Amino acid sequence: MNIPRKVHWRVVLDLADYAKRESRFKEAKILFKLVAYLQPYAYQGWLEYAKMEEECGNQEKSRKILIEGLKFSSLNENLFIKAVKVEEKLGNIEAVRILIKELKNVPIDKSWRMLLEGALFEGRIGNKNGARSQFRELMDKCQTYGPLFFEASRYEERESQFEESLSICEEGLEFNPKYGPLWF
Repeated sequence: MNIPRKVHWRVVLDLADYAKRESRFKEAKILFKLVAYLQPYAYQGWLEYAKMEEECGNQEKSRKILIEGLKFSSLNENLFIKAVKVEEKLGNIEAVRILIKELKNVPIDKSWRMLLEGALFEGRIGNKNGARSQFRELMDKCQTYGPLFFEASRYEERESQFEESLSICEEGLEFNPKYGPLWF
């Protein structure tokens, strides 16, 4: 495959995506690697490459790609959330918790969605106290972020804690009266 020296990484990404859709996985893999080489700070290449490997059943390879991508774009929500989900699928609970802990010194406005995913993760693995604690901490720090209250309310609803779910909605509405999902 001859690729000109000054080719734009987005073109290569489109070619990789096309190869993936055509089930030409060897070509797609080469092209995704080229995207990562040409523009390692572009999360899209890492994310699509990891998704392809996951779809092909290569969970561990997908994990490695995501971890490598996070080295270049450590605060990218899409990469982070996908990494959490892959680690969870592999049963690497401590690896997820390490990813969450690495956000400790990141300003909350840049990390709240990733921290929210951490709270949801704790809930999915059955750590009810950990999930509730993380939700509460986020709701206390980010009172104007309606989606936090919504997700915390939905979590309580899934746990059949309907009164707590309603209480969280009401609390969220105090700070976010225009956030529509809390009204339902």
